[in-house]
Amino acid sequence: MTRTRPFVVIAIVGLVVSAAWLAELTLPDAQAEQPPTGPPKAADRGHAHGDHEHPSVPPAYAKAHIPSQVWTDPKMIAKGKEIFVAKCALCHGEKGDGKGPGSANLPLKPADLTDGKMVAEMADNFWIWRVSEGGLVEPFKSKGSAMPAWKGEMSMNDRWAVIAYAHTLSGHRGPHVAGEHPELKPKPKFVTGEGTVISLRPEKQQIVLEHGEIKGFMEAMTMGYKINPVSLLNTVKSGDKVRFTIDTHARAITKIDKLND
Repeated sequence: MTRTRPFVVIAIVGLVVSAAWLAELTLPDAQAEQPPTGPPKAADRGHAHGDHEHPSVPPAYAKAHIPSQVWTDPKMIAKGKEIFVAKCALCHGEKGDGKGPGSANLPLKPADLTDGKMVAEMADNFWIWRVSEGGLVEPFKSKGSAMPAWKGEMSMNDRWAVIAYAHTLSGHRGPHVAGEHPELKPKPKFVTGEGTVISLRPEKQQIVLEHGEIKGFMEAMTMGYKINPVSLLNTVKSGDKVRFTIDTHARAITKIDKLND
């Protein structure tokens, strides 16, 4: 049995592997069948609440950025709090923890805005897109999001005010830009690693590798990866020491070579 990694964003040794990437990765059988122990990790709780899925912002909002003074303007934050309590707290809760009285029966639980790690993954254009379009856009619509599209009820200024206030619920202060969070820096298109072939899975178009740290991308681990073209599987066998190249955009190993013994 192989289990697909949850569709979340996970920080790895100070790096971030995207949610879409994790959807392509699988645990080897022995690891996959081990039941989780102890309390759920923050990322697991976030996935359960549906708040760690951060797809790319559409072009219409890609260049939308909050005016820098709004983040720390006491009047704007106070205004945002008033709007939040009136319009958002029913589902998100007065504390912003996603446990409002209206959230109990929702198919997609509201985001926990007190989760500092989750909030750190959200750039301002992502915030304004979600607040503006709510659950009317994919992938949130098909998951049953009940969030209204607030662009029909709030001015842009009011939406920024709500975002500025919501941003404080996780303890963040000041401008929220990529430089504030190194994990928001874009990934390189290609990364290279070395490791050992554990098994080949042509029926799944996958190869399972045990590899060392891929600097700037992923820690050392044993993991199943999509491989494209699948014919590359014919060039290696279990036990081979290999060097491989991952296309982070295509989410697949696109080159693999045996290393000299």
